[in-house]
Amino acid sequence: MILSMSDQACYFLWTALMGAGAGLAYDVFRILRKTFKHPDFLTQLEDLLYWVFVSVLLFYFILHKNHGEVRVYAIVGVFAGMALYFASISRLVRKAAIVVIAFFEKILLIALRILFYPFRVLFQLLNVPARFLTERVLNLARPGKKFLRNTGRAIKVRARKMKRDLFVIQKKI
Repeated sequence: MILSMSDQACYFLWTALMGAGAGLAYDVFRILRKTFKHPDFLTQLEDLLYWVFVSVLLFYFILHKNHGEVRVYAIVGVFAGMALYFASISRLVRKAAIVVIAFFEKILLIALRILFYPFRVLFQLLNVPARFLTERVLNLARPGKKFLRNTGRAIKVRARKMKRDLFVIQKKI
């Protein structure tokens, strides 16, 4: 199918916009990677899924708009759109996204503090009687602790004596 020059220019601009959109989608992946750290194999899997998704969209666009005819200027338009996006506003988009994410993190932390405030107060109220009871239980356990310590010493002394006796028996044999 033969396209007029204006149709070709329009087609080129659409492919350039698709390239810029693909660049924006890749920046979303980059922002998510920076926000949520994860292993390298997941990064590679994300890249694979990204390129499969972009390729399918590009194939659908070429099939729909140009009846499946692949033109060189369409592929050049996609890469030119991506390059233009990365050269112009990619850095600004990433910085803005990081600021927005930090803002929402602060809001989430404040909401969690408000949500858990009653539990903190309850914990502080119950902490005083719990400490009192803990001290009482430990005071009750101290004589038992002393008994266990003395028993342990006695066992060590007896074990040493048995070793000495065994050594003497071995010498006599």
